[in-house]
Amino acid sequence: MEKKRFDMDKLRAIPISRVVEYRGGRLRKSGIRWVTHCPWHEDKHPSLTLYETDGKYHCHCFACGRGGSVIDYVMARDGVAFWEACEQLEKDFYGVNGAREKSGGEGQDEHGRPTKPTKPIRSITPIPPTSATSLTSPITLSTSLTSPTYIPLSWLHSHLSVENSFCRCLLQMFDRHLVEHLTEEYLLGCYDNGRHEDCVLFPSIDVEGRVRNVKVQHYDSDPHSPRFAHSDKQCCYWLGTTLAREGVVPEDARFDNECLFGEHLLRRYTTQVVALVESPKNALIGAAVQPEYLWLATGNKSMLKRSMMECLRGRQVMVFPDRDAIDDWTALLHSMRDIAVFSVSDFSERFAPQGDAKYDIADYVVGAFLEDFQ
Repeated sequence: MEKKRFDMDKLRAIPISRVVEYRGGRLRKSGIRWVTHCPWHEDKHPSLTLYETDGKYHCHCFACGRGGSVIDYVMARDGVAFWEACEQLEKDFYGVNGAREKSGGEGQDEHGRPTKPTKPIRSITPIPPTSATSLTSPITLSTSLTSPTYIPLSWLHSHLSVENSFCRCLLQMFDRHLVEHLTEEYLLGCYDNGRHEDCVLFPSIDVEGRVRNVKVQHYDSDPHSPRFAHSDKQCCYWLGTTLAREGVVPEDARFDNECLFGEHLLRRYTTQVVALVESPKNALIGAAVQPEYLWLATGNKSMLKRSMMECLRGRQVMVFPDRDAIDDWTALLHSMRDIAVFSVSDFSERFAPQGDAKYDIADYVVGAFLEDFQ
């Protein structure tokens, strides 16, 4: 018996979030994406990220590494074969025989994509933000000389991109879906500063969701270069004053840079153990290789201050200092033990090459990649 033929492009154009909720799955907002429980493994905490951009719908699990199209999801979720999944999708979203009007009719838009399933689907109530200022709400700029100025989140979103020099380094070491996920979680951007058109933007967003300032850096993304994944020291600065000159923020803007990189994620992931490092580079590479931790960064060695650590109050924190900061950070954190449970790792000391005083977690991961690359 000949199998029924399906319009595969039409089926793959069904938004995957609607397929999930149609089957009773629970969705949770994470950045600009939805996440849900993964059907490929026993998933107690939602780890399947749904991608729905430019009409391309797919999913990826950062816990087990599985994923695929809406068809793959239904196969795994319902335990059915490929053709059964296709038949079920066509029935659920286009009617039993797929007999919908080709355009302008109920169930399809002018491009033939589904706009309404044939059965009612459950409504979704997004988890409300726990902070007074959400990461999607407008931010009022302060013009007071005594109050800090916040950079509009809309400006940051307009520059959100993996096409920056640092993400190009990550893309050579890790899966693209993972890099896109990190870009959206930490709101990494791409910026043309006149010298480099692909500088990376590392925003400092506080626990209330306010953009304190944005650091500009440029990285060598050539794996054949001895400077691969290292930044240009001549291109490392805060962008706030430039944005003031460009009129993005008031001319008399005053910025308060005392904010951990990734701090805004603390209210999204309330139970994860925090991993604290020195640089955003270390935090992002750490997040790629050990996602069970929530990775944050001070920005530099001297920024380990009590005022910066207050946002970690009551949390369990694993600290991974650069090699030359182990002693200093251990002493400082001992004096802050009333804030959080700090555990300092000597990882960089144990794995550092002889004479390398600035060795860190990123050096270890990048070194392992380069050994495999060569």
